Amino acid sequence: MPSMGRLPLLAVLAAVAVSAGLCAPLLAGAQDAAPAADDPAIVLARLSTDPRSPEGYSADVDLRVKLHTFPYVGLAVHGTSAFRRPGFYHYHLDNLPRVAAKFDDLNYDLGDPTSWPQRFDIAMAPQSTDDVPVLRLTPKRPGLVTSLDIETDTKHARILKATWNRRDGGTIVLTQTYTPIGAADVVTEQHAAIDIPRMRAEVSATYTGVALLAPTLATVP
Repeated sequence: MPSMGRLPLLAVLAAVAVSAGLCAPLLAGAQDAAPAADDPAIVLARLSTDPRSPEGYSADVDLRVKLHTFPYVGLAVHGTSAFRRPGFYHYHLDNLPRVAAKFDDLNYDLGDPTSWPQRFDIAMAPQSTDDVPVLRLTPKRPGLVTSLDIETDTKHARILKATWNRRDGGTIVLTQTYTPIGAADVVTEQHAAIDIPRMRAEVSATYTGVALLAPTLATVP
């Protein structure tokens, strides 16, 4: 099932338990070390610079889901993914159950950081520190998600963790790992912990065979 600019693992979990959560890689640029800032505009500007964010890439993706609530099942899904700036993702998951298609419109996407001020009120989160700046994004349109905390890397100005806080008390926490490929840093591993009413689950995503689009061409086995 293709997914554009959304969280494909949401659909995977939906197929298993008719509910879901996770996300496409959260991209932001990496750059030389810079002083931490307690001004959200400065942190956002660094994230939006994207000096080491690729123009685009394609990759094979393996998704693995483990439910810690009934029906306590595991699921593996394989497919391909593609990304192109400013924030368009495409997923084709070969063996995703059809029931997941109805959840394709779940709104957990982040998009390009430059678009965040139009969609969110942005401030520093209470847990933010000089070493680990955390942006708090509050949706301007009320919905199930009440806030989104984005933990950033002061050295590389990239997103390390995202936490969705829901009105029903649930949370979805995503962490991700980058791999340098050519002149770019690409997300090659993700892990999500989902703790929402009537569902607790873990989801992991591994991206392999990454091929960067021009002007930078490189691959990782």
